[in-house]
Amino acid sequence: MKEEKFKKLVIGGTVAAVLLLVILIVFMVYQLVLLSQRRERIRFLEEEIARYEQIINDQNSDIEEIYTAEWWLSYRARQLGMILDEG
Repeated sequence: MKEEKFKKLVIGGTVAAVLLLVILIVFMVYQLVLLSQRRERIRFLEEEIARYEQIINDQNSDIEEIYTAEWWLSYRARQLGMILDEG
């Protein structure tokens, strides 16, 4: 009788360990995907900021383009957390 209980305990412990390992692997993959998406978003926003800065510094831009570029520049910078919201 003791041997059967021991086998059941070993099987239960093994199943619990495997389930824990699977859950941890799934969580790790999820975190890697989130990190990859965040890096891609940061790269996109940095490119947008550079584009708007170029529009602002361009001497041939009219006032409306410059105003719009400055607004988008501050909007993108807020998305990256570079500027705190004032409201």
